[in-house]
Amino acid sequence: MKRVLILTIFLMLVAAAFSNLVVYSSVDEANARKILNAFVEETGVKVDFVFLSSGPALARIEAESNNPQADVWFGAPLENHIIAKERGLTQPYKTLSVYGVSPEFYDVEGYYHPIYMNPLGVGVNTSVIEQIKASVPETWEDLLDSSYRRMIQYPNPQSSGTAYSLITGLVKIYGEDGAFEYLKNLAPNIQTYTQSGTGPSKAVGPGQVALGIQFTPAFFQFMEQGYPVTVVFPKEGVPYEVASVSILKGARNLTDAQKLIDWVVSKAGQQQVVDQKTFFYPIRPDVDFGSLQPLSTINLVSVDPSWAAENKTRLIERWINEVLPY
Repeated sequence: MKRVLILTIFLMLVAAAFSNLVVYSSVDEANARKILNAFVEETGVKVDFVFLSSGPALARIEAESNNPQADVWFGAPLENHIIAKERGLTQPYKTLSVYGVSPEFYDVEGYYHPIYMNPLGVGVNTSVIEQIKASVPETWEDLLDSSYRRMIQYPNPQSSGTAYSLITGLVKIYGEDGAFEYLKNLAPNIQTYTQSGTGPSKAVGPGQVALGIQFTPAFFQFMEQGYPVTVVFPKEGVPYEVASVSILKGARNLTDAQKLIDWVVSKAGQQQVVDQKTFFYPIRPDVDFGSLQPLSTINLVSVDPSWAAENKTRLIERWINEVLPY
């Protein structure tokens, strides 16, 4: 009888452990919590999430593929989800919520769906700009001005997907050779290549540098908090990221995983992305963008995510060999 009781308790504990939707989140922890808490509040689905940056998340998902420990991969740029799809790590789900969303943001087979998008921009500390007697830049070419010497930060593409998006965007604007020539010319103005994609904003906000290049949410957050920061979207055009979500193959909580997809792509879910002050851009045009600069005023440069995924190793190695030494 005792053995039966112990077995029953054990099975109940196991069932309870897998009753919550388990999410591996590559959205930064604070904003993931805001979005997922809104999902819980609106749907009643209970969620446990673990924060993992894009590379470690993909590696963990692959290592656990024979015994998945999570149901959903939430966040990371779209090209990472293409890789997960190609490696057979995710499963399709077609949601009606995609109606009204541009097809470039999601997989028509249903393997990945968009959460939000972010244009890459230049954060400017206007107080530092005044101190060094420089002008607020308007173009990529303006960043080459010697008045910004050692006053710019952008991430290192060896560790940051944000920096790789910068490279691919510049390739689209200048051509590959032109992009690397531009980055070599920019090198004398670089103070440091940060390990984190959001590292530049942490220096721009308090005035440790004049300019930082990254995706824009952290810059907008500094502006909201009253720091002397503004955001510039260079006129030649800027790349953007589409953070995506996929259901993992073998997900134990498939129904709740599908509910998350339905909700986050829906108008209600996208409005929460704005209202929770994540400073992420929604991927639906039918929501209120709040204080965010309208996308219609930004020259967005589209990069083929499949091409970006296929050429990632080669382009990063070229950056290491041709740009980093300067």
